[in-house]
Amino acid sequence: MANDLPAWAGSVSADALTSLLALHGERDWLDFKRQCDLSTPRGVVDFAKDVAAMMMAGGYILIGADDNGEPSGDVEHLELFDPATLHDKLAKYLPKPFEIRSATHQHEGQSYALVYVVPHPDGFCIIEHDGIYRDGKSQTTAFRHGEVFARHGTKSERWNQRDVAVVRQRLRADADRSRDQQAEALNLLQGIPKQLGGSGLWLAIAVVPEYPAVDPERRSPDVAQRFISDWHLAGPIETLAQGTATYRQPGGVVITNQPAIKDPPRWWLLALQDTGEAVGTHVLSYEIASRGDKEWYGLPEIIYDPQTIPTRRDKVESHLLLLLDLLTAHALDTGAGGRALVMATLLAPSSHAWTNVALVEELVDDSGQRQAWRPASARAHQPASDALGITVVQSARLADMRDATMRVRTAYRLAADLLAIFGIDEPKMLLADGTLDPYGAAIDRQQFVYQHARQVGLPVDSISPGERRQHYEDEVRAAKERLRQR
Repeated sequence: MANDLPAWAGSVSADALTSLLALHGERDWLDFKRQCDLSTPRGVVDFAKDVAAMMMAGGYILIGADDNGEPSGDVEHLELFDPATLHDKLAKYLPKPFEIRSATHQHEGQSYALVYVVPHPDGFCIIEHDGIYRDGKSQTTAFRHGEVFARHGTKSERWNQRDVAVVRQRLRADADRSRDQQAEALNLLQGIPKQLGGSGLWLAIAVVPEYPAVDPERRSPDVAQRFISDWHLAGPIETLAQGTATYRQPGGVVITNQPAIKDPPRWWLLALQDTGEAVGTHVLSYEIASRGDKEWYGLPEIIYDPQTIPTRRDKVESHLLLLLDLLTAHALDTGAGGRALVMATLLAPSSHAWTNVALVEELVDDSGQRQAWRPASARAHQPASDALGITVVQSARLADMRDATMRVRTAYRLAADLLAIFGIDEPKMLLADGTLDPYGAAIDRQQFVYQHARQVGLPVDSISPGERRQHYEDEVRAAKERLRQR
């Protein structure tokens, strides 16, 4: 059952369509259909049965091809394969939540619809409502409430005892794969601190795909640099200064902003494996030379005591999104697929020098003007042993990471778990619905957040934070001028 799903499983791109047609035959995870008329009750009921069967192991339904993958004519009512429309039609029969992906394409002069059915996390789908339609004068019942379907070869049939063993095997394999991914992510993160140097706090993220790239390209430093340059063009929430050190290591490429450990330290470092695994880290707080009290880059001169590392809450959120965006883009670029395990943690290379870590946020007045920095919560001041090296984990479909909304949702979940260490209920800049709130960031970052959201197509206010502040300043000047003229 679905053992030979390709590494890029989950994608509904034009390249995925071409690859599936090139197989020239169905599989237990691939169903070719000449037509599927979703404008009729019969078409929806029959399609729901096939989707329910595919949920046992996951797979593709491709409409517009015969059993050999040859074109069978344009798909009828192509607009009904819109993801939201299709989900609503299937939800009449299948229990929520369930996940499907769909897209329509033109290929060699013909239209196709491509649907990927994500494996059900419980191992199978139980039909929620009877599937009944009229065929002429007679009424046909395709399935009933409570039934379960499975793929038997290239057919969708009611499950049997043998399918129970298949479900158990798949769930065990999923659990084993998840444990392997977590172990690999931990191994990637553990090698980071000794490469940083300096005195401060870093955020680190490891991304481990479920299916590494098959027969991957051996990437040169130049290719890796071009990848970073192309990624910058997509408008990330922050940019990375072009790395001055890029070199091969066994299995991949390392890119960093510093060629050697020195003062200042490596602000950021990326280790990109040829097979799609990756780990990245970015500085949050760095201690700078001072004549008296400790000073921290980007923060007021005196924050907390000499034994505490302070860092900004909004930087934790923005750097999470930055690294998630970059590392998942790398995994997709290599051809890795499936679910990606994402693990994040806070690191302090010189942790022996610190006893506490504190999260701070900006205090602004009603006019939006900065007044001071303050603890981000009542528990924002934590012992280093309770904050450093604590890992948080999320899992996401790698193919979903092409979508800005899905990236923000995943970053939100990671940030929520990480900020909970400091007693913070939820992020302020990253929102649960996959959007960004620029005003959840400090004043010096609000315009960057706004511009990023706008560039990647997330909904934003028509007036930017910069324009809003300019309008306020103009109003203040005008009011002062009116007072002066009295």
